[in-house]
Amino acid sequence: MKRLGLLAAVLLVACNAPVAVPSPTPLPAEKVTFIAGFKPQADLPFVAVYMAQAKGYFRDQSLEVEIQHATSGEHIQLLATDRAQFSTGSAGDVMKRVASAGVPLVSIAQIGQRDEQSFAVRADSPIRTLKDWEGKLVGYKTTVSADYLALVSIGGVDRAKVREVAVGFDPRVLADGRVDVYPVFTANEPDTLARLGITVRLFDPTTYGVPGLGLTFMTNQQTVQTKPEVVTRFLRAALRGLADAIADRDAAIEAVMKYATGEDRVHQRYMLDTEIEAAQNDYTNTNGIGAMSRDRYVTLRDFLLQYGGLAKTVDVDAVFTDRFVKELYKDGRLIWR
Repeated sequence: MKRLGLLAAVLLVACNAPVAVPSPTPLPAEKVTFIAGFKPQADLPFVAVYMAQAKGYFRDQSLEVEIQHATSGEHIQLLATDRAQFSTGSAGDVMKRVASAGVPLVSIAQIGQRDEQSFAVRADSPIRTLKDWEGKLVGYKTTVSADYLALVSIGGVDRAKVREVAVGFDPRVLADGRVDVYPVFTANEPDTLARLGITVRLFDPTTYGVPGLGLTFMTNQQTVQTKPEVVTRFLRAALRGLADAIADRDAAIEAVMKYATGEDRVHQRYMLDTEIEAAQNDYTNTNGIGAMSRDRYVTLRDFLLQYGGLAKTVDVDAVFTDRFVKELYKDGRLIWR
């Protein structure tokens, strides 16, 4: 089994390895700003940018990239007003921003290929099925999510029998028994709870057929329309950085820790490993990491509308474009020039 695992890892690295082609005439350097959607940590799009910066891939693409981090959601405003050109956000969040406020955002590479959140119960909890949520305290972070409503429907749960409570972002409410079910970011809080001595079981919406998508690279419509070649160059460098991170996770964590000073290295590795797994599926194995599917965006849009996750419908082609990722890959391998 160990040999099979090693073979799979080797094949994965080989599939992600870039293919070099003759380079065109060097371009003048273009200054752009990337603002990560949260604090420095091992979210996979962040790691891709950290690695690309460390390896000089942005420089090779004639880009001078300033890396910033959002502290309270300001990345959306900066991106919308072109004070930043690239950022991160979930596919669903991009749709919600466009639907609710007309923010001119567009997803340009789909890094997370599955839902970011799950619902955790303590490992020793008697809750074994969705139906068991009835009569229990179920937490939600700020608002009741479409994922939660979908699971309630799928599980035949009588919502009137569930005690729903806003709990914010502190997983200790599950550890000390203030709730029976807690919504977690799958790549983060299960490990945080484990460090508190609480092992958990997860109700993962993806395993129930809920059509979630995770973090994307996003830009604004102005950059797509006026500087498409800059988008291509940014993604080429970032996706090569991502391929390197998958191939050498120790080096990736070193790159992360240069920004995430004071964070726990082992926890960052947990995040990295979990997000790498969530970034890969049969579709990306064929089309490359970051590959996008219009059909999945349509399905996600319709799902969010069904469960009240969008204020109104959105034009999928206005919030998503796969043109850049498609031209960066050949037979699932990144073209480096």
